[in-house]
Amino acid sequence: MSVFEKWLSILQNHACVGLTFSDYSIRMVLLRGNADNLSHLQHWEEWLEPGIVENGRVKDEQAFSNRLKDMVRALKARGKKAYFAIPDAQLVLRRFDLQGRLSDSDLQNYFFIEIGNKIQLPFEQAVFAFHVIDRSATGTRVLLFAAPESIVRQYRKVLAASGLNPVSAEFSALGIDRWAQYSQPQIAQKQRMYVQLEKDALYVSIIHEDIPLFVRQVSLKDPENRSDDILFLNAATEIERMLNFYQYSLQDGTDKVSEIYLLGDGGRMAAFRTALSEAVSLHVQLLAIDHETTQCPDDVGADLIPAIGLAMKEAVK
Repeated sequence: MSVFEKWLSILQNHACVGLTFSDYSIRMVLLRGNADNLSHLQHWEEWLEPGIVENGRVKDEQAFSNRLKDMVRALKARGKKAYFAIPDAQLVLRRFDLQGRLSDSDLQNYFFIEIGNKIQLPFEQAVFAFHVIDRSATGTRVLLFAAPESIVRQYRKVLAASGLNPVSAEFSALGIDRWAQYSQPQIAQKQRMYVQLEKDALYVSIIHEDIPLFVRQVSLKDPENRSDDILFLNAATEIERMLNFYQYSLQDGTDKVSEIYLLGDGGRMAAFRTALSEAVSLHVQLLAIDHETTQCPDDVGADLIPAIGLAMKEAVK
C-alpha cells in the first residue's frame, strides 16, 4: 500500500456523520479526519414535502428513508458512524428536587420506576438520562432529559436501513455548543443561550458547564400572516421571559445568562437580532463560521452548525 493509499484509508476510517431533522428538511454533514482541518467536510440538505415529518415525528417512513438513502449515496457515507439530534419538539427537560443524598444508581432506579407513575411525561415509553446539579445530605437536585422511545428507535431504524451506523442520539444544542467551544474556547466559561432561527420556529437552549439546563421551542407559524417584524417582536418578548424564568426560578436568582448567540436563517437574522437586542439587556451576537481559520468550504453556512457539532463528537473532547 502506498503512503497516499494508507493516508486515504485512515482518513476514511475516521469519518463521522452528523444529522439534524426538522419538519421540512434533513441536514447531513460528513466529517473526515480531525477537527484541525475542516476542508474535507461535505454536506447535503434534502427538503421534505409537508406530511413526511410532523412535529419531529416521521409520518411517511418510506419517503423519509428514500431521501436519506439519496444523501448517503451522494456523500458516500455508507457504513459511517452517525450522530443525530432528536428533534427538539420531542424532548422533555425537567428539574427535580429530591429528598436525601441519592447516588446515580438510586436516581436511575427512581426514574425507571416513577416515569409513568409519579412522573408523567407526554409519551408512554421514554428513553432518559439525568444530570445531578447538586447533591448533599439534605437533598439532590437533578435534571431529567427524556424523549419518546418509539421516536428514537424509529430514527435509529431508518438511519440503519439507509446504510448509516447510528451510534448516538443527542440534543441539537449539544452540537451547537460543541462547535461554539471549538471555534471560541472562551465560551465554555459563560452561561450562554443559543437561539437557532429556522423557517417556522426558534430553538432556544441555555447551557452551563457543558450541560443544557433549559431547552424550549418557539413557534413562528402564523395563520394570520403577520409580518416578520411582529413575529420577531413577540418571539423576543418570549425569550426575555425565558431568561427571567431561568435566572429566578431555575437558578434561584444566583446565576444568569451572560451572552446570547444566534444562528440559522441568515436572510432574516439581521431583523431578528435587532428585535432581540432591543428586548433584552444582554449582548446578542451571531454564531458564524470563520471559513478562513477553520478551512470550511465556502458553501457551508451557519444553519449547518448543529450537524457539524454532532459529527465532531469524536474529534473534539
